[in-house]
Amino acid sequence: MADQDGEPAHGESARALLGYAMAALVAGSGLVLMLLQVRTTSPSLDLLGPASMLVMGLAAGLMVFFSRANRRQIAQLNTLGEELAEYTQLLEQNTDLLERAQNVANMGSWVSDIPADDIAPSPQGCKIMGLPVGTHIRFDDYLKLVLEEDRASVKSAWKDALKNGVFDGEHRLLVNGSQHWVRHKGELEYEPGGQAVSALGIVQDITEQKRMRMALKSSEARYRTLIEWTPDAILVHRHTQIMYANPAALKLFGASDLYSLLSKRTTDLIHPDDLGNQRTRMLRALSSKPMSTPAEARCLKLDGSPIDVEVQGTVIEFDGEPAVHVSIRDITQRKVLEHEIRLLAFYDTLTQLPNRRLLDDRLSQAITANRRSGSFGALMFLDLDNFKPLNDTYGHGMGDLLLKEAGQRLKTCVREMDTVARFGGDEFVVLLAELDTDWQKSRQFAETVAQKIKAAMALPYTLALHDLGNPSLQIEHCCTASIGVLLFASTSSRTSAQDLTKWADAAMYQAKNEGRNRICFSEHSASETVDQYFFNSNRASADKG
Repeated sequence: MADQDGEPAHGESARALLGYAMAALVAGSGLVLMLLQVRTTSPSLDLLGPASMLVMGLAAGLMVFFSRANRRQIAQLNTLGEELAEYTQLLEQNTDLLERAQNVANMGSWVSDIPADDIAPSPQGCKIMGLPVGTHIRFDDYLKLVLEEDRASVKSAWKDALKNGVFDGEHRLLVNGSQHWVRHKGELEYEPGGQAVSALGIVQDITEQKRMRMALKSSEARYRTLIEWTPDAILVHRHTQIMYANPAALKLFGASDLYSLLSKRTTDLIHPDDLGNQRTRMLRALSSKPMSTPAEARCLKLDGSPIDVEVQGTVIEFDGEPAVHVSIRDITQRKVLEHEIRLLAFYDTLTQLPNRRLLDDRLSQAITANRRSGSFGALMFLDLDNFKPLNDTYGHGMGDLLLKEAGQRLKTCVREMDTVARFGGDEFVVLLAELDTDWQKSRQFAETVAQKIKAAMALPYTLALHDLGNPSLQIEHCCTASIGVLLFASTSSRTSAQDLTKWADAAMYQAKNEGRNRICFSEHSASETVDQYFFNSNRASADKG
């Protein structure tokens, strides 16, 4: 146990015994001196011998006690020495670890005796400041290490620290001829009177962090410049709420100012027909799944008008939180050009009817559909009669007007699912798809349509003659049609769309040869039996037309 002072109880006992022994020794010595005096005055009384023996015994006991007490003290001192050695070793280890940690963090420490104007940096602190290890430095000498442009701010920061107790700031040092950024942070201690007496702080080399920060800032500036000047519209949104829009986005959506877009959600700018697809793509982007190529979609301007766009989105960090960066490219002009190219590739430029290339494609599709359904189809080849005199008399401009009118008349005679194509010159082709599975009903339908076309084409054409002297001048021209008809079904794999066109063309020439303004059915069909029936039983009625 320990008393209130923290010392062991046996220590108090040892001190008490030591006191008793000293008292006994003093008493014994006094007794010996008294007996010596008695012996001197009374020689007959010899009491000195026993007394001497007593004193010698006490002295011997006292010597034993002192010897044991000394051994205990030595043992205690040895124990304290070992503990002190352990603490010293631990302190050295911790100091070594601290120095290594400072080295790894590129950070040092310093202690300042303010009244003595003495700053003592740690070894790593000396290294950061470009000083020999163990150097002590005055504040004015430290300022000489600071880049001249930063000295005033350092002096001001230290002056403020003397008042508020905190020194914190970044500045540049000239270390071995090169500039280094450092950051100091320290706390000051004051005496009772309010005078600053010491300071303890750290110093860290932040050159790399500064370079990275400046590089990032520069990169952000370049990125913002690119975003601001890119012709593509850029939107950044979080949960569909628009957070940022570049000038191109304002122009694309017809916004008068930035707030007009920032008050919107992306769902307000997407055409309702494309909203589902765009939501799916956004969820895919947020789940960090690889995005496919940019998708075409339709957006809505703020005035509600639709625009064709190409959209690509990706997840970024915006103001410290995840957001979606959307790049939007206006492809309206591209769509117009694609449409024009498609018209040039698949449509006749004069009549806007499908050309031979598109006709072949649709005829191939009709053949495939017939094989699946077992239904019949009909192909009609038309050539305008009495067309050449119009061209010869009034020129190709008038001929073009008649061709356009003829194309419109043909379209009114067929179903929307059927195809009217210009084959070339004054020749047209009509494709009737998906007729009945019964060939007789299909033949009757094809003949009805052919008769309707024949009658429509025979009506007079009233054409405006573009005469500058008389703009209202018109001419009337009569122009009939010779029509060849081919009924086809599930043809063999050897029969192609070109074969069907060739046979219908041959039937048309037959109608020409038989007097024009006639309908002739082809001798070719889906089978020899059906073909023979068509040719023999219907040729007479066709000739009558």
